[in-house]
Amino acid sequence: MEDLEATVERCRAGDDEAWRALVGATIGPIYRLCASFAPSAAEAEELTQDVYFKLWESLERYHPGSNFMAWAWRVAKNLLIDAHRRCRRERQAAWLDPEVLDRLPGADNPQRTAEHRQRLRLVVRSLGQIEPELAHLVLLRDFAGMAYQEMAEALELPLGTVKSRLNRARLELATAVRRRLDIRPVDSQTFLNEGGVP
Repeated sequence: MEDLEATVERCRAGDDEAWRALVGATIGPIYRLCASFAPSAAEAEELTQDVYFKLWESLERYHPGSNFMAWAWRVAKNLLIDAHRRCRRERQAAWLDPEVLDRLPGADNPQRTAEHRQRLRLVVRSLGQIEPELAHLVLLRDFAGMAYQEMAEALELPLGTVKSRLNRARLELATAVRRRLDIRPVDSQTFLNEGGVP
């Protein structure tokens, strides 16, 4: 984090190499976040460029020593929410786009990679079944990798509120995933009556 802050300061002083370093250090979470709000890989890339342009324009307003990633999210928030609203009807996150899936880190084992991507598709489709505000929390924490404190700062909410809402979001997401898999709890008597082994 200290290195990132030093890079930001060099950017603010007009160092072009520092800007390239800053983009390189933050492109992973920023792209994943943008992909979560876009319906295709191409739009995710365009949105990522828009976010970085906005960050560059706003860099003078960044307060040195504060959390850069939380600040970056606040700067990008309206842009991302507008993009999300624009594509709500056709909402199918770019994580489903094969081009994006190919860019995600994968295991050395092709079978594990395929299983991971199948689970990811299921989760993303299920995210569309829960409240957008809750889905955004899951996207920020579990997809973009933001820390709880960064989320609290970015969303301007108490840390405890972020944690409790994220817990609720994950519970609702789990329920949505179970519905998609058509998993129903079975009581032990029904299980035994249908020939199950205790």
